[in-house]
Amino acid sequence: MFRGIQSWIGRACVVCLLLSEVAAGEPTVVEPVIDRPGPCSYCAVVADAFAEADETIDLLLSNAELDENPLWEPLVAAHERGVRIRVLLDESDWAPSITRKNRPTLDYLVGLGIDARFDNPSVTTHAKMVIVDRETAILGSSNWNRYAFTDQEQANVRIVDERVGEAFAEWFDRLWSDGDEVVPQIRGDPVWSATRAACIVPLPDSGGALAYASAVLTMLDQAVESVHASLYRMSIYPGYSDSIGNSLVDALVRAAGRGVDVRVLIDDCSFYADSAQANLTSALYLHERGIPVRFDRPEATTHSKLIVIDGEHVVLGSTNWNYYALEQNVEANVALLRMPAVAAVFDSYFEMLWREGRAIGR
Repeated sequence: MFRGIQSWIGRACVVCLLLSEVAAGEPTVVEPVIDRPGPCSYCAVVADAFAEADETIDLLLSNAELDENPLWEPLVAAHERGVRIRVLLDESDWAPSITRKNRPTLDYLVGLGIDARFDNPSVTTHAKMVIVDRETAILGSSNWNRYAFTDQEQANVRIVDERVGEAFAEWFDRLWSDGDEVVPQIRGDPVWSATRAACIVPLPDSGGALAYASAVLTMLDQAVESVHASLYRMSIYPGYSDSIGNSLVDALVRAAGRGVDVRVLIDDCSFYADSAQANLTSALYLHERGIPVRFDRPEATTHSKLIVIDGEHVVLGSTNWNYYALEQNVEANVALLRMPAVAAVFDSYFEMLWREGRAIGR
């Protein structure tokens, strides 16, 4: 089966997806897709989904490059058999290198007659999402480039459920039409506290919706046994006491104070000095408060954004723990609640990273 919180509310759309129900006569599929350096499981999962597409494929991508990318061939094949494809790529007015990397891909797709466009350059689209036939959603941390596919640690998930797929597809529709006046919001009591059934909660963020942050803060404050987090980027902001990044970090501290097993693995971001300093500062903050923290191997890039809580809840997606990711970007995440079999796969992955990691000072 495995390879490799609240309710999200848009306008007149409430999604709480109980897996005890059956959508359209078909069982819901939740498949962890984990990649370590080497062959790309994510690529195989996405290529299979493209091959099975009947009507639509929607791609929301932060970075999608042409060279050494095995996913363009199955995408083009789907286009040639009549599948409607839409591709929304990030164009950046603050990081021209992003636009330079995505421009050849946009030109290539448009040249083939595929409907592709850039987002608003003032908006950062950091999501990594595939939606097929408005039923299958594949999301997580993998960008579309050779390094992401073959050299980095990545955590993704494939979900087959028409309710989940439609929720993300409606969000994509609004982004495609630049309709940020309709923004997903969080409200009400946590759904996952009210029921013992397994539940999938889509957590799309755009226009400052704060769906991911609200759900994670709630879940951290209700954790009773363990919180295991693998994060690419973590920032704290001493001059901004009310920042969401600070709130998340302090929620980890509160959980540890309750006796919860809190452990955090962070990428050392050795290629990016600013990110490396932010991660070190955050790691020291946690370490000084008694929370075990490790960095990944120096030669590794741990790009996953993964949290496993109490051995049965998982939150993953594209959101880093810094200001822009948490409060401004277009990000795609999901909460998988009360799914111990799924959580066990992701927690085993975390433990593998933890064993290979380096304590502060090593």
